[in-house]
Amino acid sequence: MADDDDKPKKHTLDSLFMVYCNYKANPTELENEQFDCILLSQIDAWLEQAKLMPNPIARTQTGLLYMRYKKWRLGYEDFLELITQLVVDNNLILDEFKQIMIEAGPPSGATDIVIVK
Repeated sequence: MADDDDKPKKHTLDSLFMVYCNYKANPTELENEQFDCILLSQIDAWLEQAKLMPNPIARTQTGLLYMRYKKWRLGYEDFLELITQLVVDNNLILDEFKQIMIEAGPPSGATDIVIVK
């Protein structure tokens, strides 16, 4: 009987969220700092990776939605609200949208290794 540890781990939306939160993050004075909130540029990079941008979703659309939060970075719950609004505004199906984002995988060129639980 094979151990579960031997099976390849699959990403989930929340595990990929953590990967993108730290993708192209500016280095700070704190070594090994991990971010748990996402920037607009990181959301756009994820949507581009998923081939959801520039069509059906435009950069201006994500920017306008993002600015409603009046925060520098969005937490996971705010991120879920943002993508839900994108889905509604573009007449898409939420579960399919999330699946496309999951299938996009980690950012191209990212070297970070993330443990998926």
